[in-house]
Amino acid sequence: MYNGQRKERNLLLGVLATGVILLSAACGSAHDVQSAATLVPSAEASNASPNPTPEVTIHAHGGAPAGTPDKPFSQNPRLGGISLGMTLADAEAEIGGPAGDSYTLTEAGHTVELREYGGLTIGVDSSEHVVYVEISSASVSSGLPNVEVGSPTADAARSLSLKAVPSSSSMTSDVEGGILRLDLDPVTDEVVTIKLIGSSLV
Repeated sequence: MYNGQRKERNLLLGVLATGVILLSAACGSAHDVQSAATLVPSAEASNASPNPTPEVTIHAHGGAPAGTPDKPFSQNPRLGGISLGMTLADAEAEIGGPAGDSYTLTEAGHTVELREYGGLTIGVDSSEHVVYVEISSASVSSGLPNVEVGSPTADAARSLSLKAVPSSSSMTSDVEGGILRLDLDPVTDEVVTIKLIGSSLV
């Protein structure tokens, strides 16, 4: 009987020892799984780029944004080398010769002498100061940035920071001593004439 109890006790101890071993192994496996799970985010973090790629803005057609002038536009512009307020003597010295034709008109209660030089016309008041300049030919350089007789309306509007209205017959901009006016052909969408008009005639 004693031997039977001893065998039974040894068998129980063996079962307990086996359970302890299995439990230790299970705990070790759980610890390994947890360690692996902890390492995964670290690996992902190490693969991430430390510097995010910056955003890049691309302008259509590789040019300046719409409405941005190609060059600064002077508020005291010259047309064909002539500016408002210039004396007749200085204007003809700039042009290089006398007028081919001249005539007198009354505008806004003021008498203006118009003098023609090919595709360039200037108007002077009674004190012989320029109050009007007009370019009506593509052969005469305006002196404005990218604006000539025959230029597309949209290009002229962008160069002068003006808004082009569809089917409009003119565009104007305030300048020192008057206005700059572009007469347009609404059919061809081109500049027909370019004018400086003194404030006394507006």
